[in-house]
Amino acid sequence: MPQNNSRPAKKPFTENEQVLLRNKAIDKIKDLFLPNDKILKIILIGSSVKGSFGEYGPPGFRNSLFSDFDFIFFVKDDYEIPDWLKKEPSGKPFTDDSLNLAYRNAKMVDDKYDIEFFFIREENLDDNNFIEEGEGAGIPLKKNSKIEHLTIFEKK
Repeated sequence: MPQNNSRPAKKPFTENEQVLLRNKAIDKIKDLFLPNDKILKIILIGSSVKGSFGEYGPPGFRNSLFSDFDFIFFVKDDYEIPDWLKKEPSGKPFTDDSLNLAYRNAKMVDDKYDIEFFFIREENLDDNNFIEEGEGAGIPLKKNSKIEHLTIFEKK
């Protein structure tokens, strides 16, 4: 399927179906990544939190007919990103490309729904420009961020 960067219309699934799929994705993430003392926090953003997770009209978006799950990982600086993750070339919210640690693996939930993984290193969380740029791109980086998200894990 050719890459399509404009989003066609999307029909959200029922609320119950969205919650069921979201919980499957969360369980998958926990199984794959936890426990790990180098992961500080994991959050979920996007359509599965906003209640708009569903099916796109043809030809789909980013090689899929369905919404994806968007997980943000806050990690220690020496965290090694697993080599089984596939780099997502279009995941570029930051002007400094070395900060764009975006990955996407296809059909990870029910052999149908993609998961996008974005990693943020601890050293960047004190950089006000980084925080502003991230917030502007829809990544909740401020303690009082207005960006809707769900905390999946937070290190105590």
